[in-house]
Amino acid sequence: MPVNVVFGAGGPTGQECVKRLLKSTQLPVRAVVRDPSKYADTFKQEAGAESRLELVTGDVTDPASLTAAVSDAQGIIFAASGKGYWSAEGVDNKGVGNVASAAKSGGTVQRVVLVSSMLTHPSNRLNPIRILLNNIRWSLMDHKYQGEEKLKASGISYTIVRPGGLTNKPAGQVTLNADVNMTKEGGHAGSISRGDVAAVCVEALTNPAAANKTLSIYSGKALEAEQTLDGELKRLFSTI
Repeated sequence: MPVNVVFGAGGPTGQECVKRLLKSTQLPVRAVVRDPSKYADTFKQEAGAESRLELVTGDVTDPASLTAAVSDAQGIIFAASGKGYWSAEGVDNKGVGNVASAAKSGGTVQRVVLVSSMLTHPSNRLNPIRILLNNIRWSLMDHKYQGEEKLKASGISYTIVRPGGLTNKPAGQVTLNADVNMTKEGGHAGSISRGDVAAVCVEALTNPAAANKTLSIYSGKALEAEQTLDGELKRLFSTI
């Protein structure tokens, strides 16, 4: 049976992606983490988790662990990001390539959605925020960009989602903006909630308008009382 897969499902953005998939789609969800025992209770309160959620072991830096993780996958969301100072090359760069290769070999994946970041493009190399992030973890933004390029070159249908600064505010509170295939994003490096990022990623898995595009996303003004997140997603994807 087809399944949607989330890599990095234990991280804060990955968790939001799992929750959004359970809420807004019908397919089973496979949450890939390094140690499933750490997350045994994380999603228990989510509707559908008992019957539709599978927690499995996988490591994007270990290609041998990915074959089973992507088995029967229809859509993949890559929300993993390295934690250690030297981790970006293995996770954000080569890890994306490993997942893309496994997805291509598996033969069932219709799209890979990559959660990246604004300011990854080298044209932003003098942006002070990019410089800071590149030093918090060794060459983080450089490696994220190289990961994006690996996904683009893989031959699989993709969407790269580049959010601005991530917050933990509730989803569905503000309008959503997306710049398509933008390189220099300095003027729009605003913030966006992880929940809204997850909603965009899940929509991008199946929306034809998102195929092979890079979306730099950030939040706008507060939604009016009659507006909803689903309606905002419909509006957003009609503009890309």
